Amino acid sequence: MGKPKTSKSPKASKVDRTEAEPLDEATPTELDAETTAFLGRVHTLLFNVPKHLDRAKRHGYTQKEHDLGWELYTTASGKNRRFEHWLAESDQRDVAAGVSAERMRLLQEIDAFENLWFPRMRALIPRVLPRESAARFAAAFFKDLAQQPLGPTVVDSVKTFLNRVDELASSAEPGARELYRTLGERGLTPKKIESMRRLIAAAEEHRTPDRAAPALSPAEIAKAKEAQLAALESLRLWYNDWATTFRGIFGTRAQITLGLTALKRKRTSAAPEDAAPEDAAPEEEDQGDAGGF
Repeated sequence: MGKPKTSKSPKASKVDRTEAEPLDEATPTELDAETTAFLGRVHTLLFNVPKHLDRAKRHGYTQKEHDLGWELYTTASGKNRRFEHWLAESDQRDVAAGVSAERMRLLQEIDAFENLWFPRMRALIPRVLPRESAARFAAAFFKDLAQQPLGPTVVDSVKTFLNRVDELASSAEPGARELYRTLGERGLTPKKIESMRRLIAAAEEHRTPDRAAPALSPAEIAKAKEAQLAALESLRLWYNDWATTFRGIFGTRAQITLGLTALKRKRTSAAPEDAAPEDAAPEEEDQGDAGGF
């Protein structure tokens, strides 16, 4: 009996591993693109291996192994987790960050104001103030005041900025009142300042997420997440085992069906769009109903 054909230069897939990190119920259970693609390959194998069951059984693939593959796949994909888990993870992530969706919207508006007016003020001071005092004035105005990254600290920086702008209107410093008038001409009017103060007040009130705390306990969510990630790691080992085995016993066409080999397109003058797998030579395959375990 001839040796079953394999694809050209088959490469055993490496076992994918992820860095171990402390589990935190406030961290979302996210499946990245690579993991999602991996789960797709596993599903293809599990769904199609019954078509080639006779040969798979001869090499140790049993009902127990098949059921284990489906069980690990189901858990690793999160299929058996409650919908409320995903909502709770989102809520708890907000609690951990101390920023609700509404407060983040407010912070973004305040941050946009800061990004616009802090640089404009620095540019206006040397134009409006007397040359001999402009540098000293700028240093005093921006003392302990700098642009902040998007987050809660931007509230205090803009609040301080607005207070100092208000002081310009009554300042005896040469050029200060002219600077205040110029700011108004450029758009930083008393009405705009009052509007920004209202945003700041609203942001200070929204210090907790808008949604109520989830009914599920953090321990329950953490346990479900731990089980999902553990199943994903076990599934990688299961898949690596059987993918390596099946690449050694099945020919190219069967490997394509099982998702173990990608189909490549070859262009020729006669049939430019014909699709052909590598080394698509005639091969012995299990045909038709392969039967059950």
